[in-house]
Amino acid sequence: MPTHSPTLASQKSRQLGLLLLALAAILASFAATAPGSKASPVSLTFDNGRISMGFFQDRTVLPADSSFPSPDLPTPQRTDIQLNGDLTDGNISIPAATNTGIQFPYMNVKHPLQPDLKIPFTFRLNQDGLTGTFNQETGAMTLEGNLDIIVITGTGTNFPLPDSLDDVGVPPLGLFARCRYDNVPVKLSTAKSDPFNGQPFADGFGTNGALAASWKSLTPSVSENGGTCGDLNQLTTSIGGLWLSNAVAEPKPQPEGPKPSCKTDLSLCPEQKYTLIDGVQLKPGRKTVKPGQTVTLTVKVHNSGNKTARNLKVKVKSTNKSFKVPKKVTLTVPAGRSAKRKFKVRIKGNAKGWGRITAVNNGWPGHTYLKVRP
Repeated sequence: MPTHSPTLASQKSRQLGLLLLALAAILASFAATAPGSKASPVSLTFDNGRISMGFFQDRTVLPADSSFPSPDLPTPQRTDIQLNGDLTDGNISIPAATNTGIQFPYMNVKHPLQPDLKIPFTFRLNQDGLTGTFNQETGAMTLEGNLDIIVITGTGTNFPLPDSLDDVGVPPLGLFARCRYDNVPVKLSTAKSDPFNGQPFADGFGTNGALAASWKSLTPSVSENGGTCGDLNQLTTSIGGLWLSNAVAEPKPQPEGPKPSCKTDLSLCPEQKYTLIDGVQLKPGRKTVKPGQTVTLTVKVHNSGNKTARNLKVKVKSTNKSFKVPKKVTLTVPAGRSAKRKFKVRIKGNAKGWGRITAVNNGWPGHTYLKVRP
């Protein structure tokens, strides 16, 4: 009866165990050295800004005035916008909970009818804040989310509650009327080109670049504390956009569109040449003639066009068959001027009564009345 060697079996078992232990060690080593997805704290500082809101187009709003808008505000207020968040494997998170009003100064636009009057406004992050992406190699960045835009329009009837106890962006004193545009969706991007040009961040995260966004319209604002927002909504709720930059003073100019041409601007079209006959006269207006006589009439034609009327044919006819007239008279009429041409009318020997000679062109007639003396 065959038997198995216990020594050989135990050797194979030990070899298998050692192999498994080595594999586990290798996997553990990989796990220990593999890079982790660790969030890094980041900050975005925007020191220049532009805004377009309906009537208010391309208005500079950053840097803000450190003492604006009221002595009731703590001073100095910040002059830039600073957003704090995390960067994880190229993904940006800017939470609303840690970016309250203290990150946003009060900016202003000038009143359209009273240039000395400043209209204050500020931003608040809404709901989940902002999320986006950053490409370290290209400097490309996106940020999107919802903003509230808050505009001070005058005096309200009650005190607006601050967004938080440390929200120094809200006036702690005075009854400022606040109009709020809720949940304005913004998609900020370095690749945006209308109405402002974005710009990749050339010197690392958030440094030396610009983000831009646009919107087709704004939902009308609502009052937070008893003020009126009707006039404001009429001026601001149409197409608009936002431009925020770091170390970039002005947006890059928009690319030039196609040069105007005759198709887009009729004033650039070559002047069309035309003739316009707007007057025909016959002289004399009346004349007494004798049978067998030949009389001379003069036709005068006016051309108000900008082109000479060459070989212009004026039809001639008579109501009296005894008055023999040419079928037509040909002449040249310069642009903007008049020209004359004489022609003869032969009175037959048996002519009697009277007749009307008519010369006509372009619907304009001239007449001469001839009366035969017995």
